[in-house]
Amino acid sequence: MNRRALILNELGLNPQWIRHAVLQTLNTQAQPTPAALSPIEPVVAPAHISEAPESVQTEPVAIQRERKSTKAAAAHRLLQQNRAAADPNNKVLSSEEISHIDARSERIAELNWEELRVEIASCTACPRSQQRQQAVFATGAIEARLLIVSDAPSKTEEQHNLAIFGPSQRMLNQMLVSLGEEQLQNSLITNAVKCHGSRNPNTQEIKACAPLLQRQISLLKPTAILAIGQFAAESVLNTSAPIRELRQLNQQCQNIPTIVTYHPSYLQRNVHDKAKTWQDLLRLKQIFQ
Repeated sequence: MNRRALILNELGLNPQWIRHAVLQTLNTQAQPTPAALSPIEPVVAPAHISEAPESVQTEPVAIQRERKSTKAAAAHRLLQQNRAAADPNNKVLSSEEISHIDARSERIAELNWEELRVEIASCTACPRSQQRQQAVFATGAIEARLLIVSDAPSKTEEQHNLAIFGPSQRMLNQMLVSLGEEQLQNSLITNAVKCHGSRNPNTQEIKACAPLLQRQISLLKPTAILAIGQFAAESVLNTSAPIRELRQLNQQCQNIPTIVTYHPSYLQRNVHDKAKTWQDLLRLKQIFQ
């Protein structure tokens, strides 16, 4: 199996669940130049899949997509409701508290790389700092052209002091290889929320870490940003809109092209969204061409 076949297999884009027509559509939308992309072997549907008439397939597919979209919207609303109910940051801030937050943001905006590293390591801006063993700064080169923003680190990632680790890291590496070998070596990975916690980050914690992430972005000045995961997208773009909406729009952060897609850990549980991630990667690839 050649390298491209391995990549497609890792991303789930194999004949078991994606047809040649789908892959051809994605390639047509991305319109890559022959010099930028290596040839893709045709993906042929397995012999046991019958070619049903288009009129027979259209309605069931449409109903399926609508059902998935409805479920995703309901899940996102439930997530927002649960976070709002448990979020102590829903209270109205006093002018003194607002002034303190603004002063902290202004101070962070003046830090260099080493000062920012110390700031993150010693940060106590939210209750999450009381649960951590260490804050995770970033993984990769500080001269990178691609910045990848993940969600909060897991317990294992915190222990290894890596922004992403394990099966998610392996899948992300395959995603980067699909952009070109240079992107695997020329990327910096960081987290929207720097500390591990026993639950998903809430609005207060995302906002507390936002100045740290924004300073990393302004210091790095990457060519493009790839936000993987709901909380990463919220922090980078300062919005609570769901990924299914954000990934379809032309986004920018600090005037830097920003692509939103699903987190590798999510894709391992929801293989039906891997084709969408491949589409997002093709859009990201175009930025570097």
